[in-house]
Amino acid sequence: MTFDMTRRSTFMLGMMATAGLLYSPHAAAQSQEESFTPLFKGNSLDGWRGDPTYFSVKDGVLTAGSRDVVTKNTFLILNKPYGDFELRYRYRWETKTGNSGIQFRSGVAEGHFTLAGMQANLTPIIDRVERFGMLYEELGDRAEMVLLGQKAEITRRTVSNGGQGRIVRTVLSTTNPREAIIASIRPYPEWNDVVLIAHGERIIHVINGLIAFDATDKDPLARRDGLIGIQVHAGDPMVLQIKDMEIRAINKLPDLSGYVTQPGVAPEPRRTYKDSTKVAMPDVALPDDESL
Repeated sequence: MTFDMTRRSTFMLGMMATAGLLYSPHAAAQSQEESFTPLFKGNSLDGWRGDPTYFSVKDGVLTAGSRDVVTKNTFLILNKPYGDFELRYRYRWETKTGNSGIQFRSGVAEGHFTLAGMQANLTPIIDRVERFGMLYEELGDRAEMVLLGQKAEITRRTVSNGGQGRIVRTVLSTTNPREAIIASIRPYPEWNDVVLIAHGERIIHVINGLIAFDATDKDPLARRDGLIGIQVHAGDPMVLQIKDMEIRAINKLPDLSGYVTQPGVAPEPRRTYKDSTKVAMPDVALPDDESL
């Protein structure tokens, strides 16, 4: 798959590399393309499992969702697990409503092809833009982990009365202004480019060449490997299309210099904790003495 940011920089970098003036990470990345594995081939869902009512593929393009109300959450599940990986794909929404995401480092839960674990959120542009492209934990106690435009660390700490503890999010900086990421989204019928990288504690989500979030997951209960899936969320009719999806296992963090980031100071409160596992509950500022 070819990305817009690569097309913009390939000529100049190539000229400099040819002249021996610059080592090009893009050229190095291109030399590694052979190690990527396409995840959809032709009209086949070979290697995946899920409900054919909601998932189909034709000419290498996956259609996920339904023109009718979706009655239950369900996932298309890749049979092969991955731990550290780089995943690339392109997407577009045919509907103005919908809720989906790329599930990863996940396990199968009870339900209708149900996954529990981390998810890089994927929705049409919605009113609560901070949730677009966020890092979320499906069926877990961490819910909204890192929001759009955040570079953040996730930790777990004890509380004075025991129990399961509290999830703490420390926002170190911003990756890009949220409005810049949202402005990069191309409307239907155009396609949007996505890269999702997971390596050790680090998880990076890139949308149209802009780093959407940069997470460091230091939770000692976090999974480091598991299944990958594509979600169809219960609710209004939704039709999502995905193509050019490919993945490779990695043993080091890929070069990130080709992705756009305009770091800024994170707004206060920068250090917050979750006091509920309910979705969309506000974070609470961690007290100065960090007592909970």
